[in-house]
Amino acid sequence: MNGMENQKHNDYMRMALRLAFGRLGATSPNPAVGAVIVKNGQVVSTGCTMEYGGDHAEVVAIKNASCNLQGAEMYVTLEPCCHQGKTPPCTNAIIASGIAVVYIPMLDPNPVVAGRGMQTLQQAGVEVVVLHQCKQAAFDIVRPFIKSIARHKPFVIHKIASTLDGRTATNTGDSRWISSEVSRLVVHRLRSCVDTIVVGSSTVEADNPRLTVRYDDFSDTAQNFFSTRQYTFSGYPGSFLQGLLESWKTEVTHTARKVVIGLPGIFHDTYLAKEKDACFFIAQHQYNTLSHRDDYSIIRDLMDSGRIQCTHACHAVEQIHEVCDMLYNQGSMIVMLEGGAKLAGSFFNADAIDQCMYFYCPLIMGNGKGIIEGKGRPYINESIHLYDVSTVYLGGDVLVSGYKEPYTCEA
Repeated sequence: MNGMENQKHNDYMRMALRLAFGRLGATSPNPAVGAVIVKNGQVVSTGCTMEYGGDHAEVVAIKNASCNLQGAEMYVTLEPCCHQGKTPPCTNAIIASGIAVVYIPMLDPNPVVAGRGMQTLQQAGVEVVVLHQCKQAAFDIVRPFIKSIARHKPFVIHKIASTLDGRTATNTGDSRWISSEVSRLVVHRLRSCVDTIVVGSSTVEADNPRLTVRYDDFSDTAQNFFSTRQYTFSGYPGSFLQGLLESWKTEVTHTARKVVIGLPGIFHDTYLAKEKDACFFIAQHQYNTLSHRDDYSIIRDLMDSGRIQCTHACHAVEQIHEVCDMLYNQGSMIVMLEGGAKLAGSFFNADAIDQCMYFYCPLIMGNGKGIIEGKGRPYINESIHLYDVSTVYLGGDVLVSGYKEPYTCEA
């Protein structure tokens, strides 16, 4: 494969990856996938995965095509499925369409596919080409799906904004704003890519957050910072982080579910108490005391609607594991952890954090709220080591992103 041809394949696959990124958070528990169909050197159709139960990217692209696809080529960011799930196998649609060549960057990690989709296409006379040079970029977008399918747990991203001395708020709880407008825009882009946002009850009491995506809140200056590429990117060239910076997701495709661990004391006037997509996970010992609260009539209505759910764990670590299990069973795949150090510490102690995205800002506070209040490790060599680390200079702030587990080409 010569250099010009290789670049052509890379360009088409990058187009498909952008489509996949644009659906992150909206397809859970299915992976976000993008597809591009090319005929006679021209893009004739594109598609991306719809909501769970809807068409997959390959089928959407085939349906969107307005020309005969006999002899066409398809670029798709994950091996096409070959099994009957909520929808028929994508391999059937590809074979029936007359597409001659399918380019993929990686096999599907789902054990019911895992090479069988490629084999099914090949047996029907469809050529399948694996673009190994695109695998890392495709892998970064389906990391949450890989964890979900292999371990039956959601992928958890811990996001914080911190001063250089590791403080996320003052001793009085003031935290607005530690980070710059540019950094906060990245956070809103991140929110648009997850299906669930988790906070602690203390954060609800202190900040009364909405946890929504509000691009209109940001100035043209902040938007132009990214469109004119004023940031500096170094380290691991992760496609997920590049997608956030380059605005591969141009619209809000869904509303993330909001989850609160615990029940705030200040409750009925909060945004999340009034939002139908917000729910509260409380431990059994908290559940048993609810009837004594002054706002029990409001709480009882939320319990009847299923928005207050009880875990039966006795300890914080066990509760986090149970919450993660419940979220997975309810379809969550990509979780963003926002909130205070105690909540982060509980997830840290439970070894439930998969990616850290820390915005370090040029401030020195001297004292205040920390980043993580976990159990702690007695020795340096027992610390959690992050892999695939990227650093982005966002004007005054510095974003450091890293994963608990490294990219592996065998994945």
